[in-house]
Amino acid sequence: MQPKYGPEVRKQAQDLYVVQGYTFDEIAELPNMPSARSIRRWADDGKWADMCPSYNAEMAFSRRINILTDKPEKNEADYIELEFCTRQLCALNKSKLAPAPKQRAANDDGNTVSQTTGNTKKKKNKKNDCSGITVEMLDELKEKLLYPHQLHWFENQDYRNRFILKPRQIGATFYFAFEAFYDAVVNGRNKIFISASRDQAEVFKANIIALAREHFNIELTGSPMVLNLKGGKTVKLIFKSTNARTAASESGDLYIDEVFWIPKYKTLRALAGAMATHKHLRITYFSTPSVTSHEAYDHWNGKWFRKTKACNDPEFAIDCSHKALKEGRLCEDGIWRQMLNVHDVVNSGFDRIDIKVLENEYSQDEFDNLFMCKFIDDAHSAFNLKQIMACVGESTKWDDFDEEFERPFALKPVVIGFDPARFGDKACVAVLSLPMKPGEKFRLLETLDLSGNDFEAMAREIEELTHKYNVQHIGVDTTGMGYGVWELITAFFPNAEPIHYNPIIKNQMVIKALNVIKNRRFEFDKDAVNIASSFINIRRKVVGDQITYATNRTETTGHADIAWAIMHAMKFEPLDGNTMGRQTSVGIAA
Repeated sequence: MQPKYGPEVRKQAQDLYVVQGYTFDEIAELPNMPSARSIRRWADDGKWADMCPSYNAEMAFSRRINILTDKPEKNEADYIELEFCTRQLCALNKSKLAPAPKQRAANDDGNTVSQTTGNTKKKKNKKNDCSGITVEMLDELKEKLLYPHQLHWFENQDYRNRFILKPRQIGATFYFAFEAFYDAVVNGRNKIFISASRDQAEVFKANIIALAREHFNIELTGSPMVLNLKGGKTVKLIFKSTNARTAASESGDLYIDEVFWIPKYKTLRALAGAMATHKHLRITYFSTPSVTSHEAYDHWNGKWFRKTKACNDPEFAIDCSHKALKEGRLCEDGIWRQMLNVHDVVNSGFDRIDIKVLENEYSQDEFDNLFMCKFIDDAHSAFNLKQIMACVGESTKWDDFDEEFERPFALKPVVIGFDPARFGDKACVAVLSLPMKPGEKFRLLETLDLSGNDFEAMAREIEELTHKYNVQHIGVDTTGMGYGVWELITAFFPNAEPIHYNPIIKNQMVIKALNVIKNRRFEFDKDAVNIASSFINIRRKVVGDQITYATNRTETTGHADIAWAIMHAMKFEPLDGNTMGRQTSVGIAA
């Protein structure tokens, strides 16, 4: 007898929960879905919670804001949660926000719902009605919300091309969301946002929703988001990740976020640039630095222009030093460039960063890369970003892998790597498909962040993976705290391999990973941008007469933990890629 709800329904429910962040009750409210109880049972059976990605607070609130605003019908609880998430996101973006007026939100039939009483007042409003917003209102908000370095960006927004190199966490995403909303309302130009990941694109959208709701009592909905302006005019806001082809037919001002972390940048730039072909439209690139080998680096330093437009002048060069670009400058290739480091923004009045604290928390190299806008030279990074980005794929095209099923990879073998938490690090687990024939790829099927768990909890999570997959190898770093977890793992997986770090072992693992990546035998999903950043933070280091490897620690990448976890898993395959010598243990698990 066929089940009432087939695999396609389960898959849809899983995607709504894992990818889009819907709750069980919200999924159950959708057409052709079972009860919330049934969906919760599917989630428990399929371990959906383990599949959910880790988010920082900004992304978590942004995700919920987007989901709640796009619901066709909202109840009072939805409005209360939306109000809470909106205020939290605004508080994250600006610690000195003034109290907002009493909030009211319009539901989709146009009725205005009071957030404090829950009463419904029969006042019809046009959906996404921004016709009452004036330039004076926006200017007042600009002076209240923006820091000096953001105001400087605002004053220099009319250039055809802008390229801004910046340190982390200085409010760029929030600012450009504000700038785009301001100009869309005042000048009626469409806006297109392209981000390095889907999560970051959601942050842009949520920031605009929060601005309109918090300061103008307007609830914005829709994707793309169409604003209704004075005189019956409309303007469209479009939010995309790096797959910009779906927006290729649109035109408008273009914002491209974290360009130095976007794979196949030249292709994307050519495609995206066509969206801003008309001379009155503007393109803004902004990013933190990655490595000098990234395709966007030649765009930043002007070499692309020299190669394509100024080839008759071998002496042509653009001064991209901090001294030349600190205040921003219209360069010889027509691009307004600015390089801001952390001292610049703090000295200008940005009061949310304590430089002395950062200098104590990071090594000099780490501090320079994260906060002083200095690129990592590939001569210092063990891995080549271009080669890593060539390993980006789409997990939705893996026909033999389905997260919905109790055994997502059926009986095919996998290998697991575990990198335990140290002080300030993340505890990461990576599950990779095990290549069974020459040329086959390691595919990153799943990752877990076990930070904050005790030894027993970490071991239990890894044991669950052995029930879910046909596990052939578990590699565990036992140099420090991981030894205790490894002992617990051997109780249910006796062949778990202890990896005690020394220069020789590290060198072997890095050489293996380099070979796999160079030959494109590694594949990870396009939305997992943290994989690339984790690998490039691994640097060569000479200790005595031996080469070893050190890693940069950041809040996002940890101590390159996910990269090391992946290498712990890859270690099962010999350096020559021939797994035949280890086939005795590879078979169908009981």
